[in-house]
Amino acid sequence: MFPDLFSIGPFTLHTYGLFVAVGFLAGLMVTVKIGKSEGIKPQQTMDMGFLIILAAIIGSRIMYVILNISYYIERPMDMFKIWEGGLVFSGGIICVVFVVMWYARKHHLSFWKVADLWAPAMALGQGIGRIGCFMAGCCYGRPSGSELAVTFTDPHALAPLNIPLYPTQLYSSLSGFIIFLVLILMHSRK
Repeated sequence: MFPDLFSIGPFTLHTYGLFVAVGFLAGLMVTVKIGKSEGIKPQQTMDMGFLIILAAIIGSRIMYVILNISYYIERPMDMFKIWEGGLVFSGGIICVVFVVMWYARKHHLSFWKVADLWAPAMALGQGIGRIGCFMAGCCYGRPSGSELAVTFTDPHALAPLNIPLYPTQLYSSLSGFIIFLVLILMHSRK
């Protein structure tokens, strides 16, 4: 759809990156608010948020490198070119779980309380981030003759061009938003 918002010289603002950043920030704002209601200081939530964002980026990149290892064996320095894209959501989740376990133990917090605190943020971030996937044309579905199919025409899109595809990114986004709403409703009923 619209993989790049604009370029200034060598800098390009990619739509995917913008949506991931907005997802992180929105999730952090929600978590600060939930944390206050749970008696967790905003600064502690912000500290956790910084570590979680860092872990998500590092884990996502590591998983991308693992999945594309033949490329990176030949070009090992390219592993560090994160600005060129290449993040895998599941790798970020794995790394975040370990960081949250470490953080909870270090600060004598219940892992499950911390996980419950951040679960709505993760769902909201997924909902927003997958819109970025749709705009970039990544994480696309199979070819389809359905009326719901989407055809990517931008030559910078990562999806195959001019082939109707299931918009799985939008399905993932919608499921993230629904999960977020359910979790927020559950929290408000505590």
